Amino acid sequence: MNKVLIGGRALVALGSARNTLDIDYLVDDKSTSEMFIRKNGEDYCNANGSKFFKEIYDIEKDRQIASAQSLLELKAYGWVQHSLNGNWKKVTDYEYDIKFLVQNHNVRKLDIVQKYLSKSEFEEVTKFINNIKI
Repeated sequence: MNKVLIGGRALVALGSARNTLDIDYLVDDKSTSEMFIRKNGEDYCNANGSKFFKEIYDIEKDRQIASAQSLLELKAYGWVQHSLNGNWKKVTDYEYDIKFLVQNHNVRKLDIVQKYLSKSEFEEVTKFINNIKI
């Protein structure tokens, strides 16, 4: 099974100072439609369980580490989900990651995630991104 590194370890590979202990991958595991899988101390976001993850996976499947653009899409999606769930520690972590990507990798425009968020959710995350100073 091909796996693409996402999450904190992918950001560290791109130069971020925020390190995490967990390892996150994006996969397309056809044996299950579960969106999130945990195996052998690794976390997997399953493209077979999510249309959003599938779109990102199809772009990144030939890479070992997700691109800055795809990481921004994933972080924007996660930022909204954690905000809705009231997981403010994760929201803060995701804000740090989004700022890093915008300031260091010149990504700002969201193309894919817009289809998977409500209008107001998309407006909120876009407003946050647009207010980041470079």
